[in-house]
Amino acid sequence: MMNVDDSLLMSYVDGELSPEQRAEIEAAIAHSDELAARAAALQASVLPYRAAYDRQTVPPVPESLTRRIEELVSVSAPQARKASRGGRLFSMQWAAAAFVAGAICSGVLTGYLGGFNPLNRGVDPWVQSVADYQVLYGRDTVSNLREDKVSTEQVLADIHQRDGMPIDVPDLRQVGLKFKRVQRLNYHDRPLIQMVYLPERGDPVALCVIEENEGDAPVRAGQVGEMKTVTWRANRLAYVLLAKAPSLDLQAVGNSIAGGKTAPLYSSGNADPSRDS
Repeated sequence: MMNVDDSLLMSYVDGELSPEQRAEIEAAIAHSDELAARAAALQASVLPYRAAYDRQTVPPVPESLTRRIEELVSVSAPQARKASRGGRLFSMQWAAAAFVAGAICSGVLTGYLGGFNPLNRGVDPWVQSVADYQVLYGRDTVSNLREDKVSTEQVLADIHQRDGMPIDVPDLRQVGLKFKRVQRLNYHDRPLIQMVYLPERGDPVALCVIEENEGDAPVRAGQVGEMKTVTWRANRLAYVLLAKAPSLDLQAVGNSIAGGKTAPLYSSGNADPSRDS
């Protein structure tokens, strides 16, 4: 079965695929509840946003907000595809204005106009982008996924060989987190590894890793929007552990992983895609 990532699903939703590719995607969706849910979520984003704000009188758009929206869009959709979306991806200035108008109507930006900055100053941009992505995950997003040993080892082997990143999947069963999957995402042409776990109750917990040419940094707890975060850096790799309203102590889990006290469930050093399962 073909590998269907979010970029391919977006092309499917936008009607940009050939009939043959559409048929393959539809066959994959028919056999995967997870793909069906992701496709439905992307399809739900095709809404008449412009019409909703055509008659709104909007305030001037803060330049910092415009830059933030541009950054988010650049992560989720390559620049080359922006022009091909027609009414789907409109100008950044108009999008920011619509956001500000709607937020002011609901009272969200009352504090911002008085000096509060909702853009999480001090948060690494890649952590902000991960949080913006992970906040879309609900329990149903991954609850039907089954841990696939062969697929996991293949992904880790590819990451090790292709990207030179020594990634281990921590075994978090002792703190009530069941491993679901690992996948290689892309942040500004840099590999970003996402590992997803599911607690007995509540929303998924993710551990994401990216290469950074900076010094080590200790475990630090934070908040990015709705997401609780725990970040650290070690051996030129940056980590973020994050979840919405977690039922466990994320910082304690992060300390255990960062301190080498958590055994690996899978290790890229041992991953061998040719090995029998």
